[in-house]
Amino acid sequence: MADRYEIRELTVAGPAGRLRLLAAGNPKGRPVLFVHGIAENARAFEPIMRELPSDFYLLSLDLRGRGKSDKPKAGYAVLDYAQDLLAVWNHLPGGAAKPLLVGHSMGGRAACAFAALYPELPEAVVLIDPPISGPGRPAFPTPIERFLGPKRALEAGDMERFRSFYSAPGFDYERKAKELRECSEDAIIQSYEAMNSDPFHSYYRMLKVKGLLITAGGSPLIPIEAERELKLLNPRVAVVRYEDIGHEIHKLAPDRLISELKTYLSLLG
Repeated sequence: MADRYEIRELTVAGPAGRLRLLAAGNPKGRPVLFVHGIAENARAFEPIMRELPSDFYLLSLDLRGRGKSDKPKAGYAVLDYAQDLLAVWNHLPGGAAKPLLVGHSMGGRAACAFAALYPELPEAVVLIDPPISGPGRPAFPTPIERFLGPKRALEAGDMERFRSFYSAPGFDYERKAKELRECSEDAIIQSYEAMNSDPFHSYYRMLKVKGLLITAGGSPLIPIEAERELKLLNPRVAVVRYEDIGHEIHKLAPDRLISELKTYLSLLG
């Protein structure tokens, strides 16, 4: 089992510098590419990767500004991330089936924009509780202090304040501290600002590939009335709601998400 799911590191040259990926499984199998949220990195999806069938080519990307990817001073809007995804796509081996793109939160917004702009490249896209803020829409509901506060507390060595930002039972403080230390403040601030300037609904409306939207009932990002609108906006996208789960579905309900992804991958063939 350990050999089948050995996690390897890859480096791809992106438009703003080096991009690091984690890889596992069969390089000749269907690629499945995971894209994380605003203050995470590729390691966020490592536990999910280890539970998916090893005949797939499983990849998780450190978005620019996070993890071991380069950290430019600027360039953290959704179209910047889409260009990084394009660089990763260009790196994928030929002959395999079209990739499945899986994005959580801000990574879901990037996945949505990429699939809308390049409909011939992915086979399908899975959007896990993406923020739906944007021009003409309600503002992103989470205050920026929720992201900057714990990072600045860490940098100041104030572990008590850092811990005060998280209250979930069994929360992995060590994992979150590592994520935040490897995330640039520029990436957080500019990505946060882009939550209100990038037009998510337009990209969602443009989607022509197969899609699955997973919403979290315990999260403020997609209220039930907004979910109903999204169903009407693009009927090509199937919608599943986890009513009893919060925003970080991949961490709070990994078994449920793994089962969902396995089923979806089997439908793709």
